[in-house]
Amino acid sequence: MIQKTLTTSLVAMTMVLGAVGSAQSIDLSFALHTSPPGPEFEAVDKFIELVEERSNGEIEVKTYPSAVLGGERDNLEQLTVNEVQMTLFGDTLPNVIAPEYAATVVPFVFPGPEEVFEFWSSPVGDEAKALIRDKAKIEVVAFTRRGDRHLTGNKAITSPDDIQGLKMRVPEIPSWVRVWSEIGANPTPVAWPEVFSALQMGVVEGQENPCFNINQAKLYEVQSHLMFTAHVPAVWHWSISAGFLESLTPELRDIVVQAAIEAADHGDQVTKEQIDRTCTALKDEQGMELVEVDRAPFIAAARPAIDELAEGWAPGVLEAVSKYLE
Repeated sequence: MIQKTLTTSLVAMTMVLGAVGSAQSIDLSFALHTSPPGPEFEAVDKFIELVEERSNGEIEVKTYPSAVLGGERDNLEQLTVNEVQMTLFGDTLPNVIAPEYAATVVPFVFPGPEEVFEFWSSPVGDEAKALIRDKAKIEVVAFTRRGDRHLTGNKAITSPDDIQGLKMRVPEIPSWVRVWSEIGANPTPVAWPEVFSALQMGVVEGQENPCFNINQAKLYEVQSHLMFTAHVPAVWHWSISAGFLESLTPELRDIVVQAAIEAADHGDQVTKEQIDRTCTALKDEQGMELVEVDRAPFIAAARPAIDELAEGWAPGVLEAVSKYLE
C-alpha cells in the first residue's frame, strides 16, 4: 500500500530531516494530487519496490498523495526547483509548459491512448519532451493510460444541442475552455477538491473526468448521468526533476528512470484491466445512468476551435494528428 502519508504540518519537517539524513540515504519525494484508491497508486507502489530494491535502500521514496503538497501547478513548480523529485502529471504539464505540442490533450483530437503514446514516442514527441526539459527542468520519462475522460451531468446529453449553456466544470486549461465553449457549454474552472461541492450547490451542472476520478470523488452522489464522450484519452506523464536526476550517480539515475518506465507499464496494464469494471460499477453499484454517445457530432462542433488552436502548434504537430481529424 502507499505508505508514509503525512499531514501538511509534518511535510516541511520531513524534508529537512531527509536532507540531514542524506548521508545514509537519498530521499525521493513523490507527490500525487489524486487520492487512493486507484491504479496509479499501484503503479507508484511498484516504482517504490523497484527503486528501493535495486538501490539497496540507498534511495528512499516518500509519497505525498491527496494533494498534501498542493495541486498539479504547485507540483510543477516544486519539481522545477527540486523541492519535490517526482509526480504523475495529468494534462496540466503539456498545456502549461509546452502548449505548442499539447495536441494530445485537446478534446476530440486523439481517438485513444495508444495514439497518444505513439505521438510521444515520435520525433515530434521528443521535441516536446526536450522543450519541457529546457523550460521547466522536468524529465518526462514514461506514460500510463489514465482512462478516457467522460462527461457527467444530471440529464442525458447525446448531442451538442443538449449541452448548450450547460455550466460545466473544466480545469483551467485554455484549450479545453475554448473547445467546450465552441461546442456550446459554459465552461467554469473549479479546483478539483471543490468540484463535489460546486456540483452539489449548483455552481456547475456537469463536469468531465475518467471513471476512476468520478468514482473516487463520489461524484455519483451529485451527478446522475455518465456520457461516454471519450473526448480526451487521458494519460499520466511520469515526471522527474532534472535537478534530482543530475544529482545522482549514473547508476542510481538509471535505476530511477528504468523503475519509472517499468512501473508505468505495470500501471498501464492494471488500468486496462480496471477501466471497464470501474465505469460499469458506477451504474451497477452507484446508480448512474450510462449513456452511449456518437462522438462525430461533437467532433464536428469542436472542429472550428481545434483548427484555431492548431494555428499555434509547432511545426509537425498538425501533420502528426491530421489523420485523426479527417
